[in-house]
Amino acid sequence: MLLIAHIFGSRFPLDEALEVARSNNLLVVEDCAQAFMGMQYTGENRADVSMFSFGTIKTATSFGGAIINVKNSAVLKEMRRREKRYPSRTNVFFFKRLVKYGVLHGISTPAIYGLFLHACRAVGADHDKVITSVIRGFSGGELVSLIQYRPSMALLGMMHRRLTCMDEQYVLLRKSKSEQLANAIKDLPNIPGHRADKHYYWLFPVCVPSPKDVVSYMNKHGFDVTSGATQLTYVPSPRGQEHDPVHAKHIMTSLVYLPVTPETPDWAIEKMMCCFRDAIQSSSRL
Repeated sequence: MLLIAHIFGSRFPLDEALEVARSNNLLVVEDCAQAFMGMQYTGENRADVSMFSFGTIKTATSFGGAIINVKNSAVLKEMRRREKRYPSRTNVFFFKRLVKYGVLHGISTPAIYGLFLHACRAVGADHDKVITSVIRGFSGGELVSLIQYRPSMALLGMMHRRLTCMDEQYVLLRKSKSEQLANAIKDLPNIPGHRADKHYYWLFPVCVPSPKDVVSYMNKHGFDVTSGATQLTYVPSPRGQEHDPVHAKHIMTSLVYLPVTPETPDWAIEKMMCCFRDAIQSSSRL
């Protein structure tokens, strides 16, 4: 099997990957979890499987759930057979999730979030790690056992509403805001995927020489910049560090994520750009 992931909100042609897969008789599975931006793209037609998920921080989040577009009939038949054996999540389980993330959304308002940051600093906790551990859909236990459930009717109803009432203009505005920032810092460190033909900036990643220093500097100046806040990582070689994937390792160990949303005003993007430039200069002097 060849698994291909479109990351950070970008999407790229699969022609070369498909050619390699077909010549080696490999099943092609496409992970589109970070690249979803509407129903006009439901997967590469030549891929055997295309996967979309709608967890808590995804575009069109339904607080869970996924859609898998399976073009290989044999694989589809086996997946349906296995899925029928899974127990169903209850509506109560889903409503508890709604309450949990409703509270977290309330905490994200500027005034309350500021108090949360001060509280974390007072007890010596890393606010980034605290938030990440709370919002991840699967923060503990065995992943496979945690996802082997059929969705509740409440979750299916939420997914139907989110997909049929998808606000694509919201995604396009996020893309526009991100491109505005990307153009302002294009002379600085690398922005992975920014040259992709299709890029909707689910995240805004930037490679920097000293991620921890940049994060610390920008946090002190009021920008909630993070590093290593996703479960995305490179795969270390079992043969030792000298055999690790060089490019993937460099990118994933030097990333910071800038907070760009459709609601970000132009003046804040300008201020973020200036602060980011200062952070790069400050970290280079350390």
